[in-house]
Amino acid sequence: MTATLWGAGDPAVTLANAHVYLEAAGHLVVAWLWLEQALACEGSTSDFHEGKRAAARYFWRWELPRTGAQFDLLESLDRTVLDTPGHVL
Repeated sequence: MTATLWGAGDPAVTLANAHVYLEAAGHLVVAWLWLEQALACEGSTSDFHEGKRAAARYFWRWELPRTGAQFDLLESLDRTVLDTPGHVL
């Protein structure tokens, strides 16, 4: 994704949706952290470990899928912010 954004050749277009990029990238990092937590709980059946696995499943099912739409928006190199009169980029 980063290569696509910088490949636009225009820093303003690259940065126009930086907040979406940061949110999506953050979700990928958190999903990875939950994966590590779930793997660390492997073989354990305490309520604590079950809670960790449930939290990981929630994140993967409810939060992580949102990144698909975010990455699609970024890939489109959307210019809505740039084309809005009075933008500050």
